[in-house]
Amino acid sequence: MVRVAGTTLIVAAVLCAATGHATTLLAPVGGARDAALAGSGIADPTDLMSAFFENPAGLTLIDDTQVTGGAGFVLVNDEIETPAGYDGDSDVVAMAPSAGAATRRGRFHLGVALFGTVGAKFDFPADPAHGVPRNFYTELGAITFAPTVAFELMPGLAVGAQLNPLFGALKNRVPTPQQHLQWKVQGWGVQGVIGLLYTPNEQWRFSATWKTPGEIFMRGTVGLGGKREDLHFDFYVPQQVIFGVSWRPTANLTLMGFGLWSDTSAFERSRFEFQDTPQANFTFAPESRDVWRGGGGVEYRVHPQMLLRTGFARAEAALEPRSVTPLVYDVNSTIVGAGVGLELGKWIIDVSGGTSFFDDRMINAHEARALPGRYKSGGPVTYAQVTRRF
Repeated sequence: MVRVAGTTLIVAAVLCAATGHATTLLAPVGGARDAALAGSGIADPTDLMSAFFENPAGLTLIDDTQVTGGAGFVLVNDEIETPAGYDGDSDVVAMAPSAGAATRRGRFHLGVALFGTVGAKFDFPADPAHGVPRNFYTELGAITFAPTVAFELMPGLAVGAQLNPLFGALKNRVPTPQQHLQWKVQGWGVQGVIGLLYTPNEQWRFSATWKTPGEIFMRGTVGLGGKREDLHFDFYVPQQVIFGVSWRPTANLTLMGFGLWSDTSAFERSRFEFQDTPQANFTFAPESRDVWRGGGGVEYRVHPQMLLRTGFARAEAALEPRSVTPLVYDVNSTIVGAGVGLELGKWIIDVSGGTSFFDDRMINAHEARALPGRYKSGGPVTYAQVTRRF
């Protein structure tokens, strides 16, 4: 029973792999421009990373050959307060790298990108006096390789497609009264993306993206009952549908809005399976729901070489209370971003900063999967991106 209860605590940690884009569990933006717009880049994907991350048809808006690289840094402070007196803090520094290149060949636009989350970490301290005999620990990363092709069907109407091979890795230590349960699983998976972009005139642009259901097949070993056995975890990546619209009332001003639906109830199909101890098998998130995220952004060219941007988005929590543990947070949140873009000849430099305002979440004792109490989170994010045009 201790083994089953201990392994169950780990279930929510894998979500931090962030292979999707809806709840606070899933990466909401890609690249510095999209971060400044809080995800509104879907509505006007005129830079490489917005096209790769939000809508592959956006590559048709880029006529020259471009190469880009950058990273985002997220600083998050998490805190758990329990009725038993536990008050633990976990300070996390996560890096989200991004890189890509694209070129035009006739009516086709070809590109490839690399983006994901590297170095995500949760480390809540032990406090035996208040019911936590050992620390909770998670170290997780996921990365996406994205070959992309886009094609202009007719003037003003373009389609794009992307194949996303995925690689994920998860390392955990989960406290039990006797010991730490610990394992590492990793493996490959796949997802696909299809995007449409319609530009009827110089003022309006409409965007739609479908990210297909995906799956990552993670494998590893775990020590149970004094011996090691194989551990299998098949993680279902939610499908997503995103719509965006942008309006350019003047040559220098663009207003954007978007809405995103995520099939995050798919988390309920993800399971940990132990080769020699099937009674320890458990469902990743026994109770989850589909969610929405929406927001808007503004981009204004204040100078021929300078653009200012800002945006906001509101996201719902996907996990129901019975799926929440100290190793992952899933809460309602508001994202606010701002940034600047500099166009210096063949070079483009984008920088942005922002923060997330997370709603505190109270997990009652009768619905808690691990620790009941108040779950808090918050912190800033910064992005930098450098692009070279040829």
